[in-house]
Amino acid sequence: MTMINITEKLKNLPKTPGVYVMKNIAGEIIYIGKAKNLKNRVSSYFIGAHDAKVTAMVAHIADLEWFVVNTENDALFLEANLINKHKPKYNILLKDDKKFPYIQITPDGKIQVVRTNQGAGQIYGPYFNGIYVKYLMDIIRSIYHNDPVKAGQFLSGKCYDEVVEVMTNRMQQASALQQFELAIAYRNVLQMIERLKKRERIQATAEDANAFTLGACRELGEVLGMVKTPRKIECFDISHTDGEYVVASMVVFVDGVADKSQYRRFRIKHGQGNNDYLSMQETLTRRLRHREWVYPDLIVIDGGKGQLGVVPKVDGITYISLAEKFELIFTMTQDSPILLSRHSYALRLLQRIRDEAHRFAVTYHQRLRDKIRL
Repeated sequence: MTMINITEKLKNLPKTPGVYVMKNIAGEIIYIGKAKNLKNRVSSYFIGAHDAKVTAMVAHIADLEWFVVNTENDALFLEANLINKHKPKYNILLKDDKKFPYIQITPDGKIQVVRTNQGAGQIYGPYFNGIYVKYLMDIIRSIYHNDPVKAGQFLSGKCYDEVVEVMTNRMQQASALQQFELAIAYRNVLQMIERLKKRERIQATAEDANAFTLGACRELGEVLGMVKTPRKIECFDISHTDGEYVVASMVVFVDGVADKSQYRRFRIKHGQGNNDYLSMQETLTRRLRHREWVYPDLIVIDGGKGQLGVVPKVDGITYISLAEKFELIFTMTQDSPILLSRHSYALRLLQRIRDEAHRFAVTYHQRLRDKIRL
């Protein structure tokens, strides 16, 4: 496709809302965009100076296609649907999956996509497994006109029925006008809303649950600054009654899911009674001697900074402790603890692992105590 062909196509572009598709010489889609005025928007790529990213993209454009729609709102949703379907190289926002996206509503009412759950205002997410932040932002713009209060209500799950009604009407209108690609885009939004409803009711399918746990693990690794996502996590807890019948538990989670076949329990032998520091030190020492138990990526200790400081360390394992009172996370590399949002999936995963370690320790302690007393 030569520049002459592109020039001819630019002349034929209508001055209407729509979505444009840019392809390279091999016929691959490299960019998809929306426009209130297709002719003006697409022509702008070939006029004047641009940044390095746009310049590089334009150099690879060999063909153009476009879809004409009735309104700018229709263009929003058709663009999102096509991007999700084709994942073009230069659509960085949706293609970049290094971190799961969140939506932040800042104290001054700005609504924006962010890649961390740290920051001022309200933060919602992370979004994954068929819940596209692009769709959510388009809903906020086209239905709620970027109103931060209404956007917050929607993201909190309070306006799903309203969105479903609007999207259903738009889908039916698009279908009646034989704009079938657009109708499919609205159908996909409706399917996403159903996924959101399920997530709000905590009735996820097995696929959703798997995505949640993997997402939580990934978020946890990012929060802790780990080089890779922690796939295997071990958590340890101590249980006793006034220093008697002291035991410890080790629970194992792989990809965010409990693997009870790898659980272990320890009867503490130091004989020093109520000394949680010494008990944890003994437990980790004994555990780490077992090289046949594959070492984890992350070890979680129930307790504060003190417990973390006394345990033996092995290179390649990240160590943290979780203090239950304020859910503070202590690490080996930071002087100050990490405090995550109570909505954080990483924190919820840690809490679940910690609670499971506590349950397993208490169960063993009670069984041992009752057995000895008989």
